[in-house]
Amino acid sequence: MNLDEAELSSWRAGLLADIASSESGRSTRALLSLTYDDPDRIWLEKVLLDCLGQEFDPQVRALAVTCMGHVGRIHGAVSANIVAKLEELLGDPVLGPRAEDALGDIRYFTGKNE
Repeated sequence: MNLDEAELSSWRAGLLADIASSESGRSTRALLSLTYDDPDRIWLEKVLLDCLGQEFDPQVRALAVTCMGHVGRIHGAVSANIVAKLEELLGDPVLGPRAEDALGDIRYFTGKNE
């Protein structure tokens, strides 16, 4: 995606508003769009971590975990904060299986097999 700074900012603002909406379909489409198309991995990781808050729909929270694995696949890297959060979520009865899958993707696509 080739957008200038103003276009990128506007695009992000629209998608962040969609993520915060009460419509889970709209929220999840926006989250996927950011994950697949935003060029700034560090900024995107912060958005994904923020989407784990209890104020978000459970589908958005679950998708945010899955998207953390997608970040590893798309960018070939993730921050230590993402890995730590996913490891923390392993014990969660709802998000734990998704966190395990995301960690597997990260290890595979970043070459960091432990």
